[in-house]
Amino acid sequence: MTSRGLFIVRFSADLSTKSGRTRGRFAQVLQSNVLAALSQAGVRARIVRSHGRLFVFANDEARARALLGRVFGIANFSPVAARCGADLDDMARTVEEHFARTVEGKRYAVRVRRTGHHPFSSVDAERRLGAVLNPHSTVDLDDPEVTVHVEVLGNDAYFFAERLEGAGGLPLGSEGRALALLSGGFDSAVAAWRMMRRGVAVDFLFCNLAGGAYERQVIQVAKVLTDMWAFGGSPRIFVADFNEVVSDMKAHVDPSLWQVVLKRLMYRTASGLAGRLKAQAIVTGEALGQVSSQTLSNLSAIEPAADRLVLRPLVGLDKGEIMAQARHIGTALLSERIPEHCALANRSPAVRSTARAAAAEEAKTDEQALKRAIADTRQIDLATVTGAELRTDYLFVDEVPESALVIDCQPKAHYDRWHLPGAVNRSPQSVIRDMKRFDKRRPYVLYCAFGTQSAHLAEIMQQYGYQAYALRGGIGAIRKRHDHDAEPA
Repeated sequence: MTSRGLFIVRFSADLSTKSGRTRGRFAQVLQSNVLAALSQAGVRARIVRSHGRLFVFANDEARARALLGRVFGIANFSPVAARCGADLDDMARTVEEHFARTVEGKRYAVRVRRTGHHPFSSVDAERRLGAVLNPHSTVDLDDPEVTVHVEVLGNDAYFFAERLEGAGGLPLGSEGRALALLSGGFDSAVAAWRMMRRGVAVDFLFCNLAGGAYERQVIQVAKVLTDMWAFGGSPRIFVADFNEVVSDMKAHVDPSLWQVVLKRLMYRTASGLAGRLKAQAIVTGEALGQVSSQTLSNLSAIEPAADRLVLRPLVGLDKGEIMAQARHIGTALLSERIPEHCALANRSPAVRSTARAAAAEEAKTDEQALKRAIADTRQIDLATVTGAELRTDYLFVDEVPESALVIDCQPKAHYDRWHLPGAVNRSPQSVIRDMKRFDKRRPYVLYCAFGTQSAHLAEIMQQYGYQAYALRGGIGAIRKRHDHDAEPA
């Protein structure tokens, strides 16, 4: 019989080597996560666990096929082309009906694996099924173009031609919870993914150093990790405003230790939040020797600021390996457009420090500023936040941020008639053409006659890593707000 929508799912080696009770517990988590993945995509499914495998029956084969490869804990899986009873005659009829055309004119092989007691061996079955297919093709056991796989499990035989790669690792949530520091760059996203692959349910902490546009970009990275990989979990991102913390630190700390002290302050923020979340560890994207704060000496100076286990899954990887994984998990295109805001300007950062020296410099900072940042941390549910919300909440502003360059996108004649004081006049076409020459360290605010073109331009600029915003409303509303603010009290 045909078995459209049926998949055989095989456990990763990490599960297969567990003791019976532990394997059963992990398999139950995996089963729940597979159902969550399919349900999230609107696929109705039921799952049967038998013979050390999951048998997934889904009403949408194409969607299920795309999703199963991203559920942690799966070594590989196969769409079942047909199934029948564990009887050689039935199996011979089934293989001819479903595979004679598939192998026609091609080199083929038949591979049979059995679990249970049967009146035939695996070799007997391979010879019998091969004899059925021989008139249509040529046997080539060494380099077949098509391999017909048969798994005989108890009283049933399952036929398939594909063994698709799974995500491997351990089922998400089977190894506790951690809080991952997320900057939006290649490293922190890959580090979080690697811990998720080891079964750790991850929430994210973003210490914002550069405003709403940066926040939006980082949330988009976290959203990709959530939507594509966090099946069975409910990740949240916590946003801590670090502007006051960084300003205070720069005013009091030796500039050569800014990077080290900043990391210590982030570790303290993560520790405070992790305690509330009952997270057992902190995850970072640090790779040994990649930047000045990630030398062995500086990592040793930073680590005492944490009050729990610090996991560094990238510590032994080089940048090429990290970027390759970022492309695999789907965050690379977003991450490559995010500027490195954590790299504070200093020409001579210390590459060697001690915990004592770093702690002494940290002691010069305002402890209350850090406490306020922790207390005011905002929580965003990544599973429910939508693209429309990201656009509305992070694209528009009502006031011009300090040090921002204001760009008036009206025609020149309208600009001459009235514009915000200090605004420069640029056509939408010139903004797009010259954008690559803009300074990414500076914020930009755009406005136009009706508020539509400026919003579109600001969104494009954000996508390319700029701190760009659109003033809310058209020129009439903007002028009215400006005139009101300019009136004497």
